[in-house]
Amino acid sequence: MSSITFDKLAQKFERLPEQSKKEAFDFIEFLLRKKKRKKKNIDKKNILSGMSCWSDEDIKRLENVREHMNKWEPDTY
Repeated sequence: MSSITFDKLAQKFERLPEQSKKEAFDFIEFLLRKKKRKKKNIDKKNILSGMSCWSDEDIKRLENVREHMNKWEPDTY
């Protein structure tokens, strides 16, 4: 298949009936939206994977609790 140029595309587009032009335009918009959606999902995933849902204060509290739990002695019977 030869490379697609804007001129070749425009020539073919001009030969289409009006309804087909609208369909072709709608399809191009669909492809562009699909491309944007994929890109956004990747960006969101990267952003979310780098985020922590714990604040520094939350982590300090958990570390404090862990230290105290490590000092617990089990009950003996």
